[in-house]
Amino acid sequence: MRKLSESFLNDLKDIGGLLHPILERVKQDHTLMIAIRDNYINIYYRGGNLLMIKEQDKGSYQSSFDLNYNIFEKNIPDTPKVINSQDGAKKWVEAFPHLKEMMDFYFSKNSKPEREFQQLVARENNYSTISNESEYFFPDIEFADSDLGARFDMLAIRWLATKRKNGSTCQAAFIEMKYGDGALGGTAGLIKHIKDFDDLIRDSKRYATLLKTMEAQFNQLLELGLLKFNQCSNGTKVKLNAEDKPEVIFLLSNHNPRSPKLKTMLNDPVNDIDKYGSSEHFDLRFFVSSFAGYGFHSGNMRTLDQFRELL
Repeated sequence: MRKLSESFLNDLKDIGGLLHPILERVKQDHTLMIAIRDNYINIYYRGGNLLMIKEQDKGSYQSSFDLNYNIFEKNIPDTPKVINSQDGAKKWVEAFPHLKEMMDFYFSKNSKPEREFQQLVARENNYSTISNESEYFFPDIEFADSDLGARFDMLAIRWLATKRKNGSTCQAAFIEMKYGDGALGGTAGLIKHIKDFDDLIRDSKRYATLLKTMEAQFNQLLELGLLKFNQCSNGTKVKLNAEDKPEVIFLLSNHNPRSPKLKTMLNDPVNDIDKYGSSEHFDLRFFVSSFAGYGFHSGNMRTLDQFRELL
């Protein structure tokens, strides 16, 4: 399960914790995002992994920057491979501007807009000036688990504003983002993703494990102060029920309205997408922004028939 040990969590959130300077920097820099893994964290910048921190022993953490981003072979700032003091964490924080610059150069040559905008969506809904108004929170992006046989662009928890006093009213949502019409087809197109979602949700054991992971990630992000919304006074935590139908949501970013590709795909009888439009396993939805932006609300979601009509 993707969660951090208590010692790892405390080293991040406690003022005297070894990793606290890194958590504080992430909170002060909205271009950064912490994603919780199986006793390690990734710190994302523009959708790329700026820093990986993994607990090796209590009070000791492996830390690394992906050198593949250093395409111009610039000097790497002096950063420890093992963090065992706050001074080590502070050295990484001091290096962030230099590492971000390397990643900027890399992305100028190797554009990854889909990943970059996934992080932007998570920030808008988790930790921004409008996040308290959001009804979807994102415990993870770029989710990949070989044991579960699952890959998702984004995991979300749908928590309606009117029901925040009761964690049991939450629902899971699985989101696939497509950036531009060129990403709609092929081996990773819309129809392939829908079938993959259906296969996972049908498997009760794998699906229940995934829900437990989402709960743990959300509640630990909340404990770290990385979710910004008005909580109820009794501190109700998120609980997901495997009996509740989840949502499968497509976020189609920068669709060209002059292109017939999307409309043709949704109406092609060969794709047989209609059987998923009224699936007993999940509610298929298409995100439509509220004028502009990526704030997620239940009122932004369209059924397959509603989306066809919109097109």
